[in-house]
Order: sequence, then structure tokens, then C-alpha cells
Amino acid sequence: MRPKSVKLGEQLYAGSLVLALVLAAMGWASTVAAIGTGGAIGIYAAYLGASILLLILAARGGNRIALWVLSGITAVNLVGFLMQVSGGVVAGGLFGVLTTLQTLLATVAIVLFFRPAARDFFARPHPEWEEDA
Repeated sequence: MRPKSVKLGEQLYAGSLVLALVLAAMGWASTVAAIGTGGAIGIYAAYLGASILLLILAARGGNRIALWVLSGITAVNLVGFLMQVSGGVVAGGLFGVLTTLQTLLATVAIVLFFRPAARDFFARPHPEWEEDA
């Protein structure tokens, strides 16, 4: 049984991915102008696809490697956001608010994945992963 912190973390991280998709749509024209349509589709698809897969593996399957990779992606996102804030280059208006909310949701979700009950969930053995001897 998954603890509440894992369930809530999964929901919050999924919400952050929905916001990432909204932000991608809002910034589509500038991204296409910078790297072209194929590049924009490739980058967004790779990021969202990998994040969804890692979230499923971590929150549903209890995979610790997926948890740490997801944590690393979130840490890079957080550091980038904080650098924007410190440099005074955070986007204004709705885009800036949604970027802040997206970063906050993902960060809180990762923190929830490291609460004591969640750590027990990620530490437990998973018999479905064991191979037959």
C-alpha cells in the first residue's frame, strides 16, 4: 500500500507536468523561432515523456533509481528557476506565475517522496521485480 505522502507527491508532480505542458504551449512561438518546430517537439516530448515515465516508476512502482533521477531533474529545474530569480529575469505576468507554481509543485512533490513513510515505501522489497531462480 502506498503511503499518503507518495500519493500526494504523485498528484502534485503530475500537476507540475500539466503546468509544464501549458507553459510549453504558451512559449511555443518563441521556442520554434529559436530551435525550429522539430527541435521544439523533440525537446518537449522527451522532457514530458521521460518525466511521466519516471513518475510512474517511482510513485507506482517504488523504483528508487527513478526517484533519484526525477529528483535530479527537479533539482536542476529549481536551480535554474532560482538563478532566474536572482538575476531578475523571471518572466512577468501569467507565464511567470505559472513557472513559479510549476517549480513549487514539483519541489514539494519531491520533498513528499522523502518523508519517513515514503522512504519505507521506496526501501521495501518488490517481489514482482525478482527473477525466478
